[in-house]
Amino acid sequence: MKVIEIKRSLSLLSGLILAATTWVVSLELISDRPVPNAIFAQSIIERKMEAAEKPGKASKTLVVGGSNVAFGIDTVRMSRTIGEEFVNFGCIAGIGPEIILSALRPSLSEGDRILFCWEYGLYSFKRRDQNITYLNLLFGPQREIYENYPFLDQVVLSLRLPFGHLRDSLMTHLNPYADPMIYKCSWDFDAGGNVRSNAGVVTSEEELLKKSLDALCTELIVSSEARKTIMDFLGYCRAMNVEVLASWPNLFAHPSYLKNQIPRENIQRIREFWEDLSVPVIGKAEDSMLGSEFFHDTYYHLNTKGVKKRTDLLIEELKPWYAVPGAEG
Repeated sequence: MKVIEIKRSLSLLSGLILAATTWVVSLELISDRPVPNAIFAQSIIERKMEAAEKPGKASKTLVVGGSNVAFGIDTVRMSRTIGEEFVNFGCIAGIGPEIILSALRPSLSEGDRILFCWEYGLYSFKRRDQNITYLNLLFGPQREIYENYPFLDQVVLSLRLPFGHLRDSLMTHLNPYADPMIYKCSWDFDAGGNVRSNAGVVTSEEELLKKSLDALCTELIVSSEARKTIMDFLGYCRAMNVEVLASWPNLFAHPSYLKNQIPRENIQRIREFWEDLSVPVIGKAEDSMLGSEFFHDTYYHLNTKGVKKRTDLLIEELKPWYAVPGAEG
């Protein structure tokens, strides 16, 4: 009886090893055949990297974050008003800080500045996250980042990737009737990386009021992964003489943010996080929370009217840091 049980256990173990090996090999074989979601996200990253390449410019300021920056800050307006080059490096918050900052590094030069306008959820980033866009990038165009992760992280992430990833990859790239590049992001970006396809109001105040932002309304703890990622990046910046500043994401002013203690404590915790790293914090979080008439299609995405209001506020807050006539500093 014991012999039979041992054989069954060995057969089960062999089957698991074979299945895991087949899965890992399959993921390796399709790493250069990204799924539509990864093509979309990677195309945004590439547009931002193109915008950040400013040959002949003495220095530049890169405004960094997720789509709240892409849909919320007009760096062309900032450049014109302040008199120095600004670039919108707003990607997608769901891809995580490691991918965003890895894409940003090659664009940095001595004398540049970074302005973080991080979405609140990015502070809680965990490397073993199950965000599907993050996973699709790691097992696609951002494979190099995945391969530099510790072995155990690689194993866990590979097991969290849905089996549909393999199916979608093969269907996308073996389809003779469609070019995979049709899945690239269709947002209208200008040369500075700013979204220009956000005119009007798509979502209503009623929709915005239905749900508040969980990342702000529950206790926010800066994760060890987010902390280490930012600290490593700060070390890189300081070695290159790149100054780093921090500010706040634009966000719909949901009543729960202003009335409850937890959001206020989270905001203070974020401020202290940056200050502990000797990074100046620009402005107040509450000033970046706007009414529904300024939003385009989500609680992070401003419309053109909102972009102007948010950008003008940020310009005023930044004047002391730049040689702007009439600014104190």
